[in-house]
Amino acid sequence: MGSGRHPVAVGALLLVALLLAAPASAGAAQLITWTTPSQYVDVSKVSFNAPPPGAPPRAPALRVNVLLPDGYDGHRRFPVLYLLHGHGDSYDSWANPSRGDVLDIARGFPGIVIMPEADTGWYTNWWDGGARGTDGLGWERYHLDELIPLVESRLMILPGRSNRAIAGLSMGGEGAIYYAEQRPGYFGAAASFSGVISIQRPEWPDGMDTQGQNHIDVFGDPQAQSFYWTGHNPTALVDNLRYTRVFVTVGDGTPNPASPGEVSNYFAQVAERELRLQAQDFVTAAQQAGVDVTYQPRQGIHDWPYWRQHLMAALQWGFFRPVSESPASWRYTTVSQDGRAWDLRFHFNEPPGTPETFVRQGSTLRGFGAGEVTIQPDHSAAFSTELPFTRTLPPSVASTGTPAPRSGSAPSRTVSRCRSSKRASRRAARRRTGHRGARRRARRRARQRLRAQCRTAPRGRRAHR
Repeated sequence: MGSGRHPVAVGALLLVALLLAAPASAGAAQLITWTTPSQYVDVSKVSFNAPPPGAPPRAPALRVNVLLPDGYDGHRRFPVLYLLHGHGDSYDSWANPSRGDVLDIARGFPGIVIMPEADTGWYTNWWDGGARGTDGLGWERYHLDELIPLVESRLMILPGRSNRAIAGLSMGGEGAIYYAEQRPGYFGAAASFSGVISIQRPEWPDGMDTQGQNHIDVFGDPQAQSFYWTGHNPTALVDNLRYTRVFVTVGDGTPNPASPGEVSNYFAQVAERELRLQAQDFVTAAQQAGVDVTYQPRQGIHDWPYWRQHLMAALQWGFFRPVSESPASWRYTTVSQDGRAWDLRFHFNEPPGTPETFVRQGSTLRGFGAGEVTIQPDHSAAFSTELPFTRTLPPSVASTGTPAPRSGSAPSRTVSRCRSSKRASRRAARRRTGHRGARRRARRRARQRLRAQCRTAPRGRRAHR
């Protein structure tokens, strides 16, 4: 059928397409939903949780709820908060009025809120007999390597760690802290609400099995694959959070005596008592590592009324506060084959069989562990090496821990003065002597004086913190 036979219909369809593609006009906050593709999560292998109360049935898909703040018009940039759901929930649980009610609780929140689907995936590349996510259960690769770049490309996001935060409840608390540990150069703040954040407690594997998954499928055998458990345990990876602000809150398993539903909810009471112990493990380790962690234990059980309180407390704590953007020294541990440690991308030739650690101290980068790795710094050439190794990085970036000035940026006032002084010294030398040899000596002395004055001058514009 030729399109020329229905010009009115075609014109109407084009108008609708243009309206859908246009950015929303600035005004009140808006909740929109994306459906996303993935090469790491196979939808046919995922048994999605039921929709929250009042939501209609839907076909299986990797959906993302996006809450755009007041005034979002597609031109002005905003900070972003990734808000992760728990084990029995879905991408729209946080926005559901009877669950997270985020539209009301976060009313006036000055940032974009991203709420992705994670089903019962534990925010992990499933061990699954050694597949490690290559068999369609690569949740962390979906979120870190596909969703975050998609968000950055579709939405107007402010740059810098101070403008990117992540939070979650229960299983989502585990995901929030773990993702912040795996992308410390991206997330400046992380929050856990009743989170599963100490997964190597001896009682936890059996507790995890009550949730519907076999812990061996997700993380492997706790003894035979202990490295994989360690590499996904937020408590074991706290050194990765040395420059990240962290907020942890959890109940004590005590129900509200005025609520018969809470009093009879024994599972939620027992679960929260266990997670209180996990929170204490994590906070103790974080404090010992020098992490900026705020801990707010409180009364309550493992249920939505308390998670709404947790979110309100985190909003008061503040997700977007100043943090160090590019520290000169850091420590980073992972079991991922591919990833990013601050300003370095890495790829191991083989999936690691032990926790791999990179340590940076100024211009020196060290690697500990085993295997061959290729590292691509943001500001210099890639190199491949065997672990363990020691490598000196270019001083223009590594010595200060901050990126070199961007192309076209103006020089600092000190540098400008030094350059002007150099030109003036040459002119003065020419005026003072007409003899060629004396002129050269005068110029040499002028350069020596200038170098002494400018030796400590910064090389470019001071980085804003």
